[in-house]
Amino acid sequence: MRLARFVTALLMLGVTFASVAEGQDFVLRPGDAVRVIVPRDTTISGTYAVDQGAHVAFPIIGRFNVGGQPWSAVSAPLMAAFRRELREPGITLIPMRRVVVLGAVNKAGDYLIEPSASLSSAVAASGGATPDGTVRRIRILRDSLTIVANAPRGQEILEMPVQSGDRIFVQQRSWFERNTAFLITAMLSLTGIIATFSLR
Repeated sequence: MRLARFVTALLMLGVTFASVAEGQDFVLRPGDAVRVIVPRDTTISGTYAVDQGAHVAFPIIGRFNVGGQPWSAVSAPLMAAFRRELREPGITLIPMRRVVVLGAVNKAGDYLIEPSASLSSAVAASGGATPDGTVRRIRILRDSLTIVANAPRGQEILEMPVQSGDRIFVQQRSWFERNTAFLITAMLSLTGIIATFSLR
C-alpha cells in the first residue's frame, strides 16, 4: 500500500513538473494574454492581451515586449518591474493561450487557457459538446494546416495538446448515432407489425 502511494505521488509530481516546464517554455503570440493577480490591489489584477507587435499594455509599468522569448525569460523582468512599483510579494503572472472553439459546443467563441492545458480544457471552457456533438471527432485548424483527430471507438481525444491560435471544431455525431433511439423504436414497431400480420 505504501509503495502504491509512493508511486502515485511520484506520478503526480511528474505531471506537476511537466506542466511547470511547459509553461516556462511557452512563447506568447499575438492574441495570447498575460493574467496578472495582485491580491491587495484588484484594480491592477486582470487579463491583458498581446497585441500584433507582441507587446502588452500593463497598468503601472506601461507597455512591455513579451514576444520572441520563452516565458521563463519574459516573466522575471516583468515581475521585477511590477515589484518595483507595488512592493507586493503576492503578485502572480500567468501566460495564457488564445484558442477558438467552434462547432457542436454549447458556447462557441474565443477562450484563454493556460499553456499546460490540453484539448479538454478548451472544450470545457466552451461549455462542452452539445448532445449532437462528439469529442471523439475533432478538427483543428493550426496556421495553414488542418489536423483531423479521430479517437478509437469508445475513447476520447481530450488530452491532445493545443497551440496558440488553434481553431478547434467539435464535430457532430453521425446521423446514425444521433438517431439510434429512433431507429431502434422504428425497428421494434416494424417487427411488431410483421409479427401481427404473420399470425393472421
